[in-house]
Amino acid sequence: MISHQEKIIYGIHHTPMGEMILAQSSKGLVWLGFMVKGYKGDGLQRLEKHCRDAVLVRDDAALLKMKERVLDAWECDRMDTITLDLRGTEFQKSVWRTLLDIPKGQVWTYGQLAQAVGRPMAARAVGTAVGENPVSLIVPCHRVVQSSGKIGNYGWGEALKRNLLLEEEVVLAA
Repeated sequence: MISHQEKIIYGIHHTPMGEMILAQSSKGLVWLGFMVKGYKGDGLQRLEKHCRDAVLVRDDAALLKMKERVLDAWECDRMDTITLDLRGTEFQKSVWRTLLDIPKGQVWTYGQLAQAVGRPMAARAVGTAVGENPVSLIVPCHRVVQSSGKIGNYGWGEALKRNLLLEEEVVLAA
């Protein structure tokens, strides 16, 4: 019997934010990350882990339009124009959907996000779900900060998170 694994197309593109890696299924954007070495590996290693049950096929040209749509959505704060194929637990997906409610130029604390998700005592679990966000930038996990106001961890590095927030004109704690 022949097994038909799902095929996911991915591409790596230069952007003003750095080398961006995008992956798309037949249902929508599955992955948006960056080709930086982080504590969880680079964007390609993390994509491979996230989509381990699929066949990944690199086709930069096929993802060029998606890259342009993503950059436009980012610039115009119209994340709802990108169709997503979010893959995670129901709890993770509820956290990721709630992240979409954080307006550009604003930040929430992990506690505020936990409250918005309806799990006010689960700030750590919410933080873990934020860290597993598979579509950074579009699902704006960079807009979550520590209660002290410090930017905290970011899977693509503190420098990128700081730059994204500064571009959104967020005033950061010293």
